[in-house]
Amino acid sequence: MAPRMRTGDLATDEVRSFTLDTLRRGDSCEVLGIGDEMARISAMRFGMSEGARISCVTKIPAGPIVVRSGRQEIAIGRGLARRITVRSVDREER
Repeated sequence: MAPRMRTGDLATDEVRSFTLDTLRRGDSCEVLGIGDEMARISAMRFGMSEGARISCVTKIPAGPIVVRSGRQEIAIGRGLARRITVRSVDREER
């Protein structure tokens, strides 16, 4: 469940989301959404869709981001990574 945040007298759900290209080595996350149809098709070729749990293996300077999904490691180009929205996954959620 997402953490609760108070805004004045109203409690709201807060989900901190960001794009896959901002992950750092060792970060784990869950895919929340994939920007457009072409990006979704490309991500599905890698076996990645909404709800997938992934972790960042490494970021190659000025190159792709290598992520692990299950037992598979995938190099994802920065352009595609910018169109994939994710949220952090705590150790307890893994």
